[in-house]
Amino acid sequence: MFEFSSKTQLNRQFKLSDLFRQMNADREVRKDAADVQKVTLTNVISPKTLNCEADREIKEIYVFEIAVSSQYVPERFIKELDKSIKLHTLFNVRCGELELSMLSYKLGSAKGKYYATNWETEADIPVPLVDNVPQMYKFILSKFLKYPPFEQESPGEYIKRYNQLIKLDFQIGKTQSAIEHESQSKRKFEYNARLKEYKEEREKLLEGTINNA
Repeated sequence: MFEFSSKTQLNRQFKLSDLFRQMNADREVRKDAADVQKVTLTNVISPKTLNCEADREIKEIYVFEIAVSSQYVPERFIKELDKSIKLHTLFNVRCGELELSMLSYKLGSAKGKYYATNWETEADIPVPLVDNVPQMYKFILSKFLKYPPFEQESPGEYIKRYNQLIKLDFQIGKTQSAIEHESQSKRKFEYNARLKEYKEEREKLLEGTINNA
């Protein structure tokens, strides 16, 4: 999905049996990996490979390619593998010419929601020159999300603001639907006032004029 610098390339292949042992994989995880043909650590994004200063928030990014024999995505296997890795990760699942990517923003040892692309055959996306690993991760993350990041935003701040925007999108849609189906004028007035507040808050988040601390 991404065209990383050759300096980041590692292409280290792992045996499934070794990964199962590392993950302490149960029967369900092993079954989920039935179509997995090969697991390769293709790239390591680090201060050394990017020639930049170290950062405490995101130290390294491990990029894995998982070759599969069908378009079944082994999500359980990927999530268990991800759990056993304490660094940030990007998983590219490949089936022939098709590719699907997955990642989850980690905060310490806790992992959040997983984001994924659809199966696609598009050319890899060139990555920009960055000053640190978090900037690269934020760029990667932005290709999975509906709203773009701000330049000075950290990945954690970006995810927090994105989640607030998604929540507001839901509230706006729900309130608009309530207005359409409401017959009482007083209730409609209340819904419209609430809708205005949601839209104003959403606009502030999009413009970066709201305190997101």
